[in-house]
Amino acid sequence: MVRRESVINLENFKKQYVRRRWKLSFSIVSLCNHLTRSLMKKVHLKQENDLRNCESDTEEDIAKRRVLHPRRRSSTS
Repeated sequence: MVRRESVINLENFKKQYVRRRWKLSFSIVSLCNHLTRSLMKKVHLKQENDLRNCESDTEEDIAKRRVLHPRRRSSTS
């Protein structure tokens, strides 16, 4: 009877071990997929920003800054 219980416990241990390993493998693969997707998004966004940065865009930004900060007038005028 005792031997039979020990065999059952050993089988449960093996099942738990296999399940734990599977969960760990799944979480590692899931993390790798998540990191890969986030990296691809960053690369894609960087490429879009690089394409947007040209001379005409910087000239427009400078013109907008000048409009945002007009010259101060003196109190006498």
